Amino acid sequence: MNKTRLMVRLALLSAIGVLLFYVVSFPLPFFPEFLTYDAGDIPALVAAFAFGPVAGVIVQFLKAFIGFLIGGSKAGWIGALANFLAGGTMAFVAGIIYAQKKTKIMASFSLLIGSAVTALVMGVVNYYWLLPLWGIPSNQVLPMLMAAIIPFNFTKFVLSSIVTFFLYKKVKNYLEVEDYKEVSE
Repeated sequence: MNKTRLMVRLALLSAIGVLLFYVVSFPLPFFPEFLTYDAGDIPALVAAFAFGPVAGVIVQFLKAFIGFLIGGSKAGWIGALANFLAGGTMAFVAGIIYAQKKTKIMASFSLLIGSAVTALVMGVVNYYWLLPLWGIPSNQVLPMLMAAIIPFNFTKFVLSSIVTFFLYKKVKNYLEVEDYKEVSE
């Protein structure tokens, strides 16, 4: 696939991500209202499976950045940054694992490991960086991480993983995915 066709596909997936980010966004039960699920990560996962982990990160970055620019991030730049870091981590980890062997079992495994790694990474990022930026008192950070943020991120990405698992094979042919070719090559 030539670079222009690849860029068009990544732009299309990014645009779909922005639309999903805007349209399919809601709080999950049992979590604080400020933690909202959005389906905008699914196109980044599709890109990671189809074109490699770097493609997934690019789609996630474009989705978060454009979503921020058009006012889709209710949590401002910190929320957009958190969205990119979480979705980018998920796309990168799942994309790397899936690239090793493209089977349904490996897809399931990559999505599950990606969800777990993302929840842990976002726990660390929130502890040291994002929650202090929000001005959360240090004595409330760890309880919030354990009770809400880590479980939320895991739940959010498991939900997106389920959709991606069933969607990817159906859309793969429309993307004209040829043999695996890493974006960075």
